[in-house]
Amino acid sequence: MAYSTYRRPRAASAGAAAKRARPTASRLRPPPSSALIDTVLEFADLRDDMGGGRVLLRLSPARSAEPRVRKLVGAEAARLGDVAVIWDEREDCLFRVLDGAPPPLAVVERPAPSEDDHFVLTPAALEYIAQSQSRGRR
Repeated sequence: MAYSTYRRPRAASAGAAAKRARPTASRLRPPPSSALIDTVLEFADLRDDMGGGRVLLRLSPARSAEPRVRKLVGAEAARLGDVAVIWDEREDCLFRVLDGAPPPLAVVERPAPSEDDHFVLTPAALEYIAQSQSRGRR
């Protein structure tokens, strides 16, 4: 049989909906800059040993509030507490950069109201509610 060669036709709007669902560049958070990563590496005062020669480096709130630290990163100073770096001491290199900042909020449009958006109780449901309320008043 040739059943494997049959393909179901796609709706014309499926491709357009998929394109609209993709995040645009304005919604994406930019990655941490090299200045921000360098500042974390240089001024990290929180150090967590992860084993295997790797260390998690972060800035404490007190350190990230220092004017000289904030001056180095400029506009990204608010992200100092969100970025952590995993440093590999055996290889003496950067292993991974972690960005813990929440993603930016996306604008969600409400769909236009339609006839299907309302809720109607059936007569049986109304009767049940009336009976349960009368039992509760006794």
